[in-house]
Amino acid sequence: MAKRIVIVGGVAAGASAAAKARRTSEDIEIIMLEAGPYISFANCGLPYYLGGEITDRDSLFVVKPESFARRFKVAVRTSTTAAAIDRGEHMVTVRSRSGKDEKIAYDRLILATGALASEPPIKALKRDNVFFLRTIPDVDAIKACIQRAGRSSDDVPARALIIGGGYIGLEAAEQFIAAGLKTALVEMADQVMPAMDAEMAWPLQAALAEAGCQVMLRQIVSEIIDRDGATLAVTSTGEEIPFDLAIVAVGVRPNAALAQAAGLKLGASGAIKVDQFQRTSDSLVYAAGDNCETYHAVLDRPVNIPLAGPANKAGRVAGANAALDLLGAGDDDGRRLHMAAVLGTAIVRVCKTVAAVTGLTETAARREGLEVEVMYMPASSHAGYYPGAEELLVKLVYSRRDGRLLGGQATGGEGVDKRIDVLATAITGGLTVEDLEGLDLCYAPPFGSAKDAVILAGFAAANARRGLMPTVTPAELLAELSGGHQPAVIDVRSPGEYRRGHLEQASNIPIDELRARLHEVPADRPVVLHCAAGYRSYLAQRILMNRGYTNIRNVLGSYGLIRRTVAAGKS
Repeated sequence: MAKRIVIVGGVAAGASAAAKARRTSEDIEIIMLEAGPYISFANCGLPYYLGGEITDRDSLFVVKPESFARRFKVAVRTSTTAAAIDRGEHMVTVRSRSGKDEKIAYDRLILATGALASEPPIKALKRDNVFFLRTIPDVDAIKACIQRAGRSSDDVPARALIIGGGYIGLEAAEQFIAAGLKTALVEMADQVMPAMDAEMAWPLQAALAEAGCQVMLRQIVSEIIDRDGATLAVTSTGEEIPFDLAIVAVGVRPNAALAQAAGLKLGASGAIKVDQFQRTSDSLVYAAGDNCETYHAVLDRPVNIPLAGPANKAGRVAGANAALDLLGAGDDDGRRLHMAAVLGTAIVRVCKTVAAVTGLTETAARREGLEVEVMYMPASSHAGYYPGAEELLVKLVYSRRDGRLLGGQATGGEGVDKRIDVLATAITGGLTVEDLEGLDLCYAPPFGSAKDAVILAGFAAANARRGLMPTVTPAELLAELSGGHQPAVIDVRSPGEYRRGHLEQASNIPIDELRARLHEVPADRPVVLHCAAGYRSYLAQRILMNRGYTNIRNVLGSYGLIRRTVAAGKS
């Protein structure tokens, strides 16, 4: 009798596990149980279908149950829930849509139960115009609600409310705006996109506001009420927001209840604890995807990061190793797969503004007690003289001790993804900021610059580490200026730039006049230099330091980042 793998769950991890197990062996019986009607769909594409950017609903299906079953010789059971696991008997109790229970034996079990949408404690939340955005049935119901709301009036656009300003909330807001809905977003944190540092996430908020979205920070929705035929969300400050439909996107939690009830060990994150092979505390049971932990390459400990990339890879590892178990392979078998450490690399777009992150943010690193330095580098997406170049801002987070890269963020338009992928690869390889200086990246004017933004960031960070460019962040400068021991601030931009806007405390000595006006630079107190982006102030710093001045610091990101930091602090 053939050995059997039972997989609980489809989509990213479950479908990947089934396909890899079949590619590993033709002789193993594979049964996949999926609670919903679809086994593999592009849940990351759901917001874009809402707004019409993806027009064909069928394109959301990576593969349909019938074709998957035929191609991979997998017994697919949709609308079937795993109710319990008997590890002693190696049995899974399953319940079909009809409510009938059945027991299925397994030789190896793979749990790919994913994550559940977190439900905030909002009074009267459950109603027919409030939705989560996780599945195809969810998006179908939302589309139908949009159509009903749109027909209610020819003059007043439908009103959408987004509760939560993370990835899904921002993507849904963008798509509702594009579809012509009057949109409001409520976020309990003091910034949108809490996975990034505030000054790096601020352009996303600015893009929403510019597109007409009402952004409400440091607030929660406490209650939903009905009044005079309208639905209103009541916030913690007492504000009432009328809406026709709402999306709740306050995060997810690992769907580990089935594993926990079976006595499998959970990690500190509340997700299923697994080893490098994706095995749980029971060697016959594997887990993969958003329901389990993965190892973080920088933090050097298990975490739960519910993203599609790690879920797909974990499913592949679990499927291969479960099948190899049944083929008699040992742990030292060269065919065994190991789950790679993760960085949480992610990207989001809001109305043509793109933001991405990999590894640790500065906020997270300092929360962990790590001694880190940061570097900001304003740059262009490609050669500035070639048409269409867009502004970028790259942020590095690196170890103060050895310069090892720990994290990276970027905001802008075109090219953000490229820089974050380079930084993710660099972190994975254990590179330092000095290593970034020597990267050999492709260059032609339509695609990049001879000195790419990542390389420039490496130059600047390495210079700072060598003592050639002592630095201060805009946040640090603003704190000093509000304190009792203020540094002298010199703006080395042109007089015209200075007149168009400057720090109140800054004097103006243009870089090309600096050598003739050295007597105006104070020698008895700290001096801080800035320009528009940081390069001219670096040149000024080198002039002064070479003339014997000490305690001269360059503002990272210069005036552009100072303005952004002020805006982010007031948002």
